[in-house]
Amino acid sequence: MTGFDAESYLRLVGERWVPDGKDGPPWNPVLAATGAALVTVGAMTNSAARAVIDEYYQALASAEGHRYLMSSQAARPVAAVPDIGQLRVVPCERVIDQRWGRLTIHFVAFTDHATTLRATLQPEQGHDDPCGLPPAEAEQPRITDDHGTTATAEFSGESRHGDPTWRGQYQVRPLLAADAAWIELFGERVELTGTPAGIEVQAEPMPAQDPAMRHLWERTATLNDFHDPHLALDATIAALVAAGALHADDPVIADAQAVLAVLRPPNASPAEWPGDLPEPWRSLLARWGRTGGAVGMVTVGAVTPPFDGVTAAVVALESHDEHFGIKVELVPGVRTGLPYCDLPGQQHLTWWAADDLGNHYLGEQGSWYAGDDRCGGAIGFWPALDPRAHRIDLMPTTATARAVIRVPLPWAEHKQQNRIGAS
Repeated sequence: MTGFDAESYLRLVGERWVPDGKDGPPWNPVLAATGAALVTVGAMTNSAARAVIDEYYQALASAEGHRYLMSSQAARPVAAVPDIGQLRVVPCERVIDQRWGRLTIHFVAFTDHATTLRATLQPEQGHDDPCGLPPAEAEQPRITDDHGTTATAEFSGESRHGDPTWRGQYQVRPLLAADAAWIELFGERVELTGTPAGIEVQAEPMPAQDPAMRHLWERTATLNDFHDPHLALDATIAALVAAGALHADDPVIADAQAVLAVLRPPNASPAEWPGDLPEPWRSLLARWGRTGGAVGMVTVGAVTPPFDGVTAAVVALESHDEHFGIKVELVPGVRTGLPYCDLPGQQHLTWWAADDLGNHYLGEQGSWYAGDDRCGGAIGFWPALDPRAHRIDLMPTTATARAVIRVPLPWAEHKQQNRIGAS
């Protein structure tokens, strides 16, 4: 990188995208992707790159007649990493029949700040709402636990067009006792005696890798429906080449572009996947877009050891025809994938998963809440979970470490037992 002026390069990129006020930041990811690449290979500091990006954001905002609010560039005091707190997840699969229909409680999750019941509401014919709402009698039940706490549970969820069944969760206020032996709602007692089965958790270091190569593949794996990932990848490649961290004719560039063309096709025609790729990309692309996944739910209730300063708590896994997803909480606050807007100093994760058949899956952030000390929500994985798999390893991954949460898939065992019984 001798003789390379990273700040001047970043400013030239800004001049290209900002002057006419069109297709510039924050919706265009080029400036942030360039800055992130230069920071990764040590061409400039994160604070210096943030200062340049903020300058162009504010210039664009002024041209458009409004103020664009960036996160503060001022150095924040380093706070102690918070404890993720308790997590107790109790599998139930308890069915409660009511006049209005059937309620199934799949699991109850207790944390330091929330009590949640994962549930399915199936209205009886005649009780399904013509406006597409869940049964009114089921929306806010009173719940009591064995400690004498009485609380109100509020349902939120979703249903698919043409299907009156509602899938969602009850949020309970005030919190119920985390060590409750039972709860009661709708006049029915739900025993809380189950425990998640066979979950294994560990943390492990990642093999050393060239920073430019690692960053290129992390950018390829950063999926976001609100920005153009191809612009971000091209800007990343250009910055790495300009900084001398990557050769312009390196075959990995064409590989990364070909992978992204499959993950996020630039037009209506799906791209053919390149076969000569290392794992995890080869198996991921071989099944990309595949549906027909196993349908089911697994309570996890696992907390990882710290990995690269991050701790993850996984509540449950749900598998559907087209994808599978998890509910997760992380401390401290981290982000999924590389930035598309500014350059916060937060750690970032790439969410991978692998099954026992050698298939790999890539995760993308869904509904989410964010903070400096804690964040969480939904991570969706694609393609669909292979129904033949007996287990899945969930692998939140940083630059230097990852956690591995090994989750057995009970429906595979049931299928095997049924085959044995029929033979």
